[in-house]
Amino acid sequence: MEEFNILLNSTESEILDSLDKFQADILQQFLTDTSNNYTESADKWLTATTANTFQFGGEQGKTKIYIEKVLDEIEKFICGNEDYAEERKEIGESTDKTKEYLIGVMSTAIGQTMGVAGAFIAPVIALLIMSIGKIAVNAWCAMRQEMKAT
Repeated sequence: MEEFNILLNSTESEILDSLDKFQADILQQFLTDTSNNYTESADKWLTATTANTFQFGGEQGKTKIYIEKVLDEIEKFICGNEDYAEERKEIGESTDKTKEYLIGVMSTAIGQTMGVAGAFIAPVIALLIMSIGKIAVNAWCAMRQEMKAT
C-alpha cells in the first residue's frame, strides 16, 4: 500500500513526533540507552513495570516471542493479509494520510487482535516500523516469509 511509504520513508524523529510526547521521550531514552537498537528498545518498552503493562512486564524473557507476534501482525497489515483488509480499506479511503493516523489505525487494529490497548502497542509499532527503515515493503515482506521458512 502506497500510504505506508509515508511511514517507511520517515526519519526516526518524524515517527517519534507522531507519538504522544511522553511516549516519544521514553522511547528516545531507550534508543539512547540501546545505541539506537529498535528491537531492544521495544523490549524495554514491553518490560516496563507500570500498572497497565503488568501482563508483559512480569514475563521477562518472553518479549522476543511477543515482538515476533507484533512483527507478524505488522506483516499481515502491511503485506495484504485479509485479517486487516477493512483497516487498509479505511486508510485507502481516508483523506488523512498523516503518520499519526497510520500508526493510530495500525495500533488500534493490532492491539485489538492481541488483546492490548492501542496506546500501549503504538510505541512498539513505531519502533518496529523504524526497524524496517528504508527497505522497500515488498523486500521486507519477502524477507519475513524467508525467515519463517527457515
